[in-house]
This record gives sequence, structure tokens and C-alpha cells, in this order.
Amino acid sequence: MTTHDVVLEGTRLNLGAGTDALPGYVNVDRADVAGVDEVWDLDVTPWPWADESVREIRAFDVFEHVDDPLAFMAECHRVLQTGGLLNIHTTHWQTENSFTDPTHRRFCTEHTFDYWIAGTEYNRRYGPAYAGGRHFEKKLIARDGQELAVLLTRLPREAT
Repeated sequence: MTTHDVVLEGTRLNLGAGTDALPGYVNVDRADVAGVDEVWDLDVTPWPWADESVREIRAFDVFEHVDDPLAFMAECHRVLQTGGLLNIHTTHWQTENSFTDPTHRRFCTEHTFDYWIAGTEYNRRYGPAYAGGRHFEKKLIARDGQELAVLLTRLPREAT
């Protein structure tokens, strides 16, 4: 049996939910708006969820806003179960919206997440410093209109 055959139990997080609260998810945002279940600033670590307690993280239009992308990815890895899904949509660097929004802190390419993806050149070169033993397996990284769609699954933590 592979991790793809296992149905994981656990929490599903919708990070940066704002007004896009989803049923079946814990809807998280730093703004206390209708539909938000937990008010939390994702730049504050550690996040309030236990290690390996989450089976899926949905983070749409979040990654480009966080102060520390290394801490964000470390927390995603910490709270996700092994085999858990990290579903990120972020603006693609070649789109106007990437540079139009003054709150965007980074401009992502198809290789931005390679630092955390096991077996990539960026992971081999910089992973020890940036990923710290926290690796993911790539399921999909592709342009989706104005967005970059990123689907990763959590691999077990390696000793550092």
C-alpha cells in the first residue's frame, strides 16, 4: 500500500479563508470575518495545530503575502500528516496581478517550491539550509490562468 492508497483522517485547513469559507474545513484567517472558524496570523509561529494533525492544507492567495516563506513551509510540513496534501495557489510572476497588489512580498515561478521538493536541483543545493529536512513530493506545479497551482504531499521528516 502506498500513501496514495491511504485515506487520511484529520483536520482540513483553509488558510487565508477570508470570505471564501469552505464546508468541511477549518477556515482560518487573521481577519475575524463571517465564516472564519479560527482567527490566526500565519506569520505567528508555531501555529496552533498539533504536529501531524492535518490531512490537507488549502492556501489560496496566501503564500505571496506571508512575511517568512521558510517558516510558512516549515509549519505546513509540521502540521501535515505524512502523505498529507498541501494545495497552494499563488500569483505567477508573469501576471500583472503579481505586481499590482502592494501587499505581495514575493513573485513565484514554477521552481519556487523546488527548495522543498525532494530530488530537485534547488533542494539538493539549498534544501539543507532552507528546508531543514522538511521535504515534499511534487504532484503538480502548473500555471492556472493568472495563478500558479501547486500540489505537494508531505514526506517524512529527515534527521538534520
